[in-house]
Formats: sequence, structure tokens, C-alpha cells
Amino acid sequence: MKHALPADVKHLAWAAQQLGIGESTAYRLAASGQMPGAFRVGAQWRISVPKFTAEIHGQVSA
Repeated sequence: MKHALPADVKHLAWAAQQLGIGESTAYRLAASGQMPGAFRVGAQWRISVPKFTAEIHGQVSA
């Protein structure tokens, strides 16, 4: 049974599309800690949309 993701969490493929990069590149960036808002749920990568958009748009708080 699949569960729906919360509205503020997306699959890593979404972030790849937003950045205009390939999914394999997005996975590599996530694994190296360079993908903003990326986190693992078991064996799968997810993106926190608020964290991703804040960092991509330069709104990271110190």
C-alpha cells in the first residue's frame, strides 16, 4: 500500500526537474550532501520543498 507524500515533501526526481539536471546527478548530489533539503526515508531520497526552495532562491537563514 502506497502512502501519499505530504505537500511539502517531494521525490528527488522533482528536484532534478526543477534544477534541469538528470536524476542520476540529483542522486549523486543528495548522497554527497550537496542537494538542498534532501533526506532519506529508508532506501529512498526525498526533498523538503521549503528547504529546497529557500536555499535555491538564496533565502537560507544563518
